[in-house]
Amino acid sequence: MATADKIPDDEWRLDDGSDEPEPQPAPPPPAVAVTNLSAERLARAVYVVTVEHLAWYVVAGYAVVTRIAALGARPLDAAQARDALAAFYIAAHGRAAFALADASWVTILEGWIFGAAGANDANARIVVTLCGLILVAAAFAMRPVLGRAGALAFGSMVAISPSLTYFTRGCSTAIASVTFMIVAIAIAESMRRRPTITRALGLGAAIALWLTADSIGYVTAAAMVGSLLLVGAVDAIRLDHRRLRLRVWWDRRRVQVIVGAIVAIGLWLALATAFFHRPLVAAVEYFADAAFAPPAIAVHRATHALVPILVFYEFIAVKLALFGIFAIVTRRVGDRFATWALAWAIVSLAIAASISANRADVVVAIIVPLAIVGAYAVDWMHRSERWRSIRYAIAGVIGLTLYVQLVVNFVYPAPDVSEAPWRRHALLFWSEPATSIQTVRECARARNAVPPTGATAMVPDDAPQLQWYLRDYTPTASADGANIVVTVGKARSGSLAANPDAPQFGFEESWTPNFHALTPAAVISYLLTQRAWSEVEIRDVQIVTAPAKAP
Repeated sequence: MATADKIPDDEWRLDDGSDEPEPQPAPPPPAVAVTNLSAERLARAVYVVTVEHLAWYVVAGYAVVTRIAALGARPLDAAQARDALAAFYIAAHGRAAFALADASWVTILEGWIFGAAGANDANARIVVTLCGLILVAAAFAMRPVLGRAGALAFGSMVAISPSLTYFTRGCSTAIASVTFMIVAIAIAESMRRRPTITRALGLGAAIALWLTADSIGYVTAAAMVGSLLLVGAVDAIRLDHRRLRLRVWWDRRRVQVIVGAIVAIGLWLALATAFFHRPLVAAVEYFADAAFAPPAIAVHRATHALVPILVFYEFIAVKLALFGIFAIVTRRVGDRFATWALAWAIVSLAIAASISANRADVVVAIIVPLAIVGAYAVDWMHRSERWRSIRYAIAGVIGLTLYVQLVVNFVYPAPDVSEAPWRRHALLFWSEPATSIQTVRECARARNAVPPTGATAMVPDDAPQLQWYLRDYTPTASADGANIVVTVGKARSGSLAANPDAPQFGFEESWTPNFHALTPAAVISYLLTQRAWSEVEIRDVQIVTAPAKAP
């Protein structure tokens, strides 16, 4: 009975009569993740710096500092002063001064800078300084040719080269010529991989700027043509189907070749004639006379000027070039460009030593191809297992090169004629006379004694430095009635000159080293202190001032 009276549990539930399922409670909302959008945006990687990128940043920064720091501290030498005076006349007289025989496009740009920012030593060097920085940048464009390590090595050698730094800071137009030569090579190599009309236009413009920046452009062009003919002759013997290869190349590249040739010839004609303001024949004769010399004279100058610079200053470029020659000859490096670079370096050295006029800055045309050959050596060694040990030896040579670079460019960049003869410092670059640091000070003293307004100055033509630093005075050809009279003496031994009575002073110093008197101790002393081991020559000058009488 108790079991029958038990009521099932489901009978106690209330039923509303509907068949709809009972609603279930809604699940709780998911937790919202809190995101720091500011931190996410600021932590986003924009650019990943590799070891190569960091190295290029260091090279570029170092090149900028060593080229621009204290740019106007060193006095202008004779050749630089002539260019600065030509730029000064261009700034004053405009296009009428373009007819000057030595007014290259570098000088014309300097004249425009003088007109906009004023004439001074630093502004006289801006164009060449920028070209020197472009030369370092052009090394980066050579990465597809030299390899990553090779291009970095080439850029580093250019940045730390004592000679390239010295002439870049000294406004040598040879730097501008060599810069656009490398730019032309980089563009030509890029056209070999991807020919376009734009690249052809750039190649033509670079060739024109290369040839017309300085007379050295024609020396480097002769070396390049000679090396191309040498490599072409070897290929003509070694390769099959030569005519077919040449015909196929011409069919594929003729448009780019024609466009580049038209641009190069047209722009060269405009720049060589200073935008058609001087006869073409006169311009060509001027550049030819300034570029080439009789072989006997060229060999003598090369022996006493160019070779010592390479031996005493360009340690890293010369040493690596020797390893590069080994790598190319033994076919450790099998690139055709490497073979041509080796031929180019040899031909450049031969032409510079045999027929070049051999100014001291001609050495830059030898250093650059040597650096390219050395870059191949670094790229080859960097791929080997022995690189970890080789790099320490290279670092030691780099340290010595850096030391010399800083000494010759910042410690003893210009002659100090007040030094005692037994402790006189001299640079190998001074085979061409260099202006003393006393020149700027003495010219400033003359300007203080005689205000430039309405005053005249008689300065001989063989002292363009003094013409530059006294440029604010009206020039006169007669000493009678001149407010400033400059008399230049003959060059004498440094032990006899440079200590005259006022108002005389040594304004120019030159040094032709006597290698017969060179000893191992003198070599070490010179590398560390740049102290000359033989006599230098100094020219004295006398500046007499006569202030204008008050009316």
